Amino acid sequence: MQLDRLEPMNGCGILGALKCVAGMPGLLPMIHGPVCCSSGHRLAMLYAGVEPLLPTTCIEQAQVVMGANERLETALQRAWDAYHPELTLVILTCATAMTGEDAAAPLAEYERRTGKRALLFDGSALAGDEVDAFPRIYELFREAFALEDGNADALALDGLALTDYGFEVNYAALEKLLATATDVPMVRGLFAGCDLLTGGDAYRQARKLPVGLLWDGAGLASAAPIGVAGSWRFLCHLARTAGLMLKPGAENARDAFAAQMELCADAIRRADVRVGVEGAGWYAYALADFLKNELGAHVCMSVDRRADIPAEAVCDEFYEDTGRFELVERFRAFGARTVFGSSNVQLDEAWNYVPFYQPVWRVVEPVALLGYEAALALARRLAKEACA
Repeated sequence: MQLDRLEPMNGCGILGALKCVAGMPGLLPMIHGPVCCSSGHRLAMLYAGVEPLLPTTCIEQAQVVMGANERLETALQRAWDAYHPELTLVILTCATAMTGEDAAAPLAEYERRTGKRALLFDGSALAGDEVDAFPRIYELFREAFALEDGNADALALDGLALTDYGFEVNYAALEKLLATATDVPMVRGLFAGCDLLTGGDAYRQARKLPVGLLWDGAGLASAAPIGVAGSWRFLCHLARTAGLMLKPGAENARDAFAAQMELCADAIRRADVRVGVEGAGWYAYALADFLKNELGAHVCMSVDRRADIPAEAVCDEFYEDTGRFELVERFRAFGARTVFGSSNVQLDEAWNYVPFYQPVWRVVEPVALLGYEAALALARRLAKEACA
């Protein structure tokens, strides 16, 4: 028997849920399960730049057998006494999901007693992994708060999250890119800092477009705006989907950056530039496409598989959901000279490391990835390597 994958990159549904909700104003996530399921995922709070707080019911073997609702009731009361959250999200683990106990009952009593909302989400492996959790938790919020698509002259990109690598610099870059092509303002979307619980009127009224964590994988057209061609492709997709008009001069802005980047691309095409990419769908497919098809680099990629995007269209070598030590060895064998990814593939003595995917440590200034200016900066960086 041969193992194709030793160290999967994607985690369980708990991590997926936390990636969405970490840092949302007024929301307190709580893990209903063993303490290890809480402590092992507290890093998600740090991704969002918030206090690494993640309370847990801390159940043990006795509660798995005899029932854990008493622990849940106690934890909910203590969380209320300490934080008075507007919304508590209780995330089931494998241990609590398998028992079949009615965990919704303590939540209903908590809502009656406090007058605040509490939602239940199954984050166990029984319900799916990290990637599966994104659309499920989005639908949970849409149903709980009756969220509909708006028709106001504002746009909310749902699926960007505070836990995304370099969220603030990339969100600003995305706003700047949209300003080159449309006059429609952006408002913070769900998971991106929108204050849904105590306000959120602008978000509720805005047109909504699923991106980022909620990317449906409908071809490269809807992938992240990375690269000049990729940014333009995303703008066109956005205009079609949201019913917006691109303003006159939008193509001129694109062409000006494309002309500057072509000099870099020519140098890269003439050299054997090899690049590794570790990431998640919306970002990783767009980056790999930019590196291979716009700049002419050779690309080795690890990402979740998308059936409608052939791997060979965006990279030379593809590994599904592979991470850490195994992926380091794959990149080394490929001969990568630059690697985009998490700190798990940071190997400074072997290649130039570019932070791209969480977790990222020891990086003072986040690197912008989205839009025309970031594309030109990345192209110049690889062109310098090609000429070295």
